[in-house]
Amino acid sequence: MRYDVLLADADGTLFDFHAGERKALEETLTAFGMAVTDELAALYSRVNQSHWKKLERGETTQARLRVERFADYLAELDALAVPHEAATPEVMSERFVERLSMQRVPMRGAEAFLRKVHARMPVYLVTNGIARVQRGRFEASELRVYFTDILISEEIGHFKPDPYMLEEAMRRAGVTDKSRAVLLGDSVTADIGAAINAGVDSVLFTDGKPAPEDCGATCTVYTLEEAAAYILGE
Repeated sequence: MRYDVLLADADGTLFDFHAGERKALEETLTAFGMAVTDELAALYSRVNQSHWKKLERGETTQARLRVERFADYLAELDALAVPHEAATPEVMSERFVERLSMQRVPMRGAEAFLRKVHARMPVYLVTNGIARVQRGRFEASELRVYFTDILISEEIGHFKPDPYMLEEAMRRAGVTDKSRAVLLGDSVTADIGAAINAGVDSVLFTDGKPAPEDCGATCTVYTLEEAAAYILGE
């Protein structure tokens, strides 16, 4: 067998975060008198991504991120003259976090992938995210039985691409040989970057999209079925 432990990202890899985020955003905006459109959803995604990129670069904190993304979003809505009920970033953030913690849509093929890999090695979830959101989603998910442990950046105090979460997962798994660990993720900057920094192999999952050039991953796959075949050496 090629590896002894799988370090797996969550959102965009095993969980369809975009579907869950859209539903949580719809419920949040509706609560403040707004009708959700594709344009408003895309605007939120752009604002949100900009804050997560700042976090990856060490330019903000998770506590600031969860509120400041909504401060920027409300400013964008006001600039576009989008009518909405009065809301502070703090109140909107609280409503969104509550709704997001209930979303746990799996990626296509995620359960079959985990069932196959889990039978051969432990799977450690290593995820950037807000602990309240991630714990609520993962602990109630049908996929939870396949995870030996869940490591969340806000609880650990380190965010990918910092290698600490991966190193801590390997420590918990009792794996000291870095060549026996592999990371599976969908983000070149956060996931593959963390794997490179930790000195472990990595599999970039593109979900059918073209792989970026020079992404730094050990292997690139389009499906989770391909990921399982590579990780298990089949």
